[in-house]
Amino acid sequence: MSELAHGLLLQEQGRLEEAETCFYGVLTREPENDFVYGRLALCQLSMPEKKKTARETIEKAIQLRADEPFYHGVRSLILSELRLGKEALEAAERAVALNPEDGFSLATKANAYCAIDRWAEGEEWSRKALAVDSGNTMAANLLTHTLRLQGKFSENAAAVEQLLAEDPEDSFVHVNAGWSALQSGQQEKAEEHFREALRLDPDSDMAREGLLESFRARSRFYRWYLSYTFFMQRFTGGKQWAIIIGIYLLYRFAVKALESVSPIFAGAFVILWLALVMWVWLAPGVGNFLIFLDKNARLALKNGERMQGIAVGGGLALGLLALAGGFFGGYEPAFFAGIGLVVSTVPASLAVDNESKAGRLVFGSITSFVYLSTIVVTVVEAVQYPAEQWHRITMGMGSLALLAAILCTWLGNIRALRQGAVS
Repeated sequence: MSELAHGLLLQEQGRLEEAETCFYGVLTREPENDFVYGRLALCQLSMPEKKKTARETIEKAIQLRADEPFYHGVRSLILSELRLGKEALEAAERAVALNPEDGFSLATKANAYCAIDRWAEGEEWSRKALAVDSGNTMAANLLTHTLRLQGKFSENAAAVEQLLAEDPEDSFVHVNAGWSALQSGQQEKAEEHFREALRLDPDSDMAREGLLESFRARSRFYRWYLSYTFFMQRFTGGKQWAIIIGIYLLYRFAVKALESVSPIFAGAFVILWLALVMWVWLAPGVGNFLIFLDKNARLALKNGERMQGIAVGGGLALGLLALAGGFFGGYEPAFFAGIGLVVSTVPASLAVDNESKAGRLVFGSITSFVYLSTIVVTVVEAVQYPAEQWHRITMGMGSLALLAAILCTWLGNIRALRQGAVS
């Protein structure tokens, strides 16, 4: 067996590092073999730490043979993984222009539209790819994905059933089925599909993350958060911001209207609003904390997810306990400690297990400031306890910490502060 044939076999078996070594071996003897560069790029695309290298590799294949649509399609997939959606779409359009009847090129264009959250176009081009090649697995999976994210549940269910019937041993098919079940409220069925996906591919991060979501969805409150997430996923980033700002403006209008009726009603509405806003950010961390408490389910958590669960779920539980103790026991320092811990959970939810280096710096700094403020305020109030009024340090640092946490609920919507650079 030739080294190239051996590399292709290893790639098919999922032994990517060995396949990569074989491909490099071929290239030392045949440095202008565009086919090998194309296969090497696909291999590196499936290796999480080598996506940027994959981009460089496919560029070499294109330099050697610019009229091959397959290479432009692979480049589009790589750019999508690097979160360069617009460039990915341009590359896919180039592939389609070279061969409008190539199912792979059409599917990469559908994938590129998905990378920029344009689900309707993603559905359209998935269907075009399937019309050319009904056995195109990538297009079929993208179709179920786009149908689900557009809320076309009956069509999505039919597409998922067809995929399961055609290829029940495909891990990605079960991942798709799991997310479909989760969005339709079938949490136990979702768990079954994600477990099966992991059985078929133990290294699948998509299956592991889906299983964690199904664990978290055991909580009714977390399912409400998921419903909000699924709703927002239907829209592009710009429309999501418009919805968020629109809801906030409606909230401000409602508060003004209620103030004219009764300050009590207005105050209750503000508390409800703050609880809903906080829950949107705290739900993942609280979900991780609940999984952490389960001795079996906790094995699926990564270190960052465990830390997020402890910082958010644990901080919230301890903070509420201190709040209750301070309020009913009449000891104000404990009450302030509880407030500080509860407030800290908002920036902590964004600081811990954040892919973005800039995000970790911004939210980590705010979290540290809130922790520091909590310690200082608690100590100051404990030293002067009992006192007729709060210390000016308490008023100053406490207000700044609260404002910083509220700011996080807006900064958290900036994708650059949530998504890290892809290697």
